[in-house]
Amino acid sequence: MIPRRSRRLAFAVLVVILLGVALLALVWLRRPSLPASALYDELPIEAELPARLVPVEGNPGWESLPAEEQKRAGTAMTDTARDWLRRHRTEVVAVARAFDVSPVALGGIVAAEETLLVGRMDAVGERLFLTVFRALREQDLERWVADQERAYQREARAGQALERDRVRTPYLWTLGPAQVSFRLAVRIEPQVAATMDRPRRDVKQVLEALTTVPGSLEYAAALLAQSRGAYARIAGLDIGDNPGVLATLYHVGAPTVRARRLAIGQVPHVNFYGAWVNLHAAEVAELLNVPLPAKAEVRASPSAGP
Repeated sequence: MIPRRSRRLAFAVLVVILLGVALLALVWLRRPSLPASALYDELPIEAELPARLVPVEGNPGWESLPAEEQKRAGTAMTDTARDWLRRHRTEVVAVARAFDVSPVALGGIVAAEETLLVGRMDAVGERLFLTVFRALREQDLERWVADQERAYQREARAGQALERDRVRTPYLWTLGPAQVSFRLAVRIEPQVAATMDRPRRDVKQVLEALTTVPGSLEYAAALLAQSRGAYARIAGLDIGDNPGVLATLYHVGAPTVRARRLAIGQVPHVNFYGAWVNLHAAEVAELLNVPLPAKAEVRASPSAGP
């Protein structure tokens, strides 16, 4: 249990960070408006995939995981995660069908987040994040997002990884049941809107949608579809029926970059997060009342391996 003094200190740090972000955002109020094209990237998530793909089965790379990560992957699913899957099974299945992704992968990442990663400070941070950014006008929020994206691209070209400093970079914070990155949700919104056959959301609407179950699932499913497509088109690999590999890519990000590093015939490796999803795939499928993908059939005991 985290000592009360440490919790208070962490809370105070979050408040200071978010107040600082709010002040920075206000600095841009007098800057000229930016075109909508500066806010979005058209990230492909098309359903059309090449033929003759190499299937990826089981928990590839399990043996290379450190012992502590294997142990973490064997953590029992929390009752909170089970209840969430039962209550939202209809939404999970419907959204997975719309984006042509595995419902076990989609439900599995929410269960993994709830079991392995989400804590009290995440909820506090999300409330503070929303409090600050809901207070901004849409045009001011758009300016802030566009400037943050330019800074992100500039540092990425310089070889710096901003994800390593997420705590101080609210643009990269994750929100909602599926813990989707605010940045990725904004960037992939045009594709999500097209798939769901609805008008495109503005930045503030994306922010609001991220905290809802349907919105969070839509963005998460779109990112899973993007990973599946990247590995199929670039690496010739079929990861669509392997929820653990999909979940790993969802967790670590940059599926296009990672796919380019793979030669045909090689397979990606799961991390603790993806291994957890595969090791609990049968339970997730049962709670969602959907069939278990054949390529997700791994042994329940993490010590046994795939």
